[in-house]
Amino acid sequence: MQARNYGRILNIASIAGNEGNPNTSAYSASKAGVIGFTKSLGKGLAGYDITVNCVTPAAARTPIFDQMSQEHIDYML
Repeated sequence: MQARNYGRILNIASIAGNEGNPNTSAYSASKAGVIGFTKSLGKGLAGYDITVNCVTPAAARTPIFDQMSQEHIDYML
């Protein structure tokens, strides 16, 4: 991308990386790392017309919800 002076990078994290969720400190910390990585990479590549973005979606009903208490699900939603 640097050789072409153009590129697009999209990382996927979670709103938990920005807000933190109770009882999911490792998950929240790993997603915060992706967000920090994205910011750092974006600043480093800004001079090359390479954009770096991070999508941080909120909770979505998936099978992992079966492992959570209703209270935790309600908090996230």
